Amino acid sequence: MVHLFAAEGGTYDPELGEFISDTHVHLAAIIHDYKPTLHLVYIPKKDQSGFEKPWAIVERDERFGEHIIRYLSTEEMQNPAAILAWLFEGDQDKQGTANVLQRIENQARAQQLLELKRQEETLEDMAEHMGFYITGGREKKHTSKFDKHTKVERG
Repeated sequence: MVHLFAAEGGTYDPELGEFISDTHVHLAAIIHDYKPTLHLVYIPKKDQSGFEKPWAIVERDERFGEHIIRYLSTEEMQNPAAILAWLFEGDQDKQGTANVLQRIENQARAQQLLELKRQEETLEDMAEHMGFYITGGREKKHTSKFDKHTKVERG
């Protein structure tokens, strides 16, 4: 793995023939400045073995050892602000557990709203379906026709 924090102005490894953009180096520096136990790492293409997420945020903490917090795809690395927002929101050491609980409750509410919306659409579809059959359907079995002499014919 290539540790990006130590590099300035981009990282180029001539043996690999790969270049790490300045944006990624800046992201690595911000992550490390935010919390010195965190590091952005890159798995070189020769070592990826088909894994779709060659980037990772790794925490090296004396208390817990080294572990990967999150794998990141190349597409996710195109939006470093979203990665930082995710990191900041999930940091219980700095945000506290109250904010985490509030986010969990908000996520539960959001999930509930999505489920209610799905149920609402299902009910609307059912009502439309029933209306179709009540009006006679395609064959119009329950229709009334009036002729010139106001005579009612039923089909």
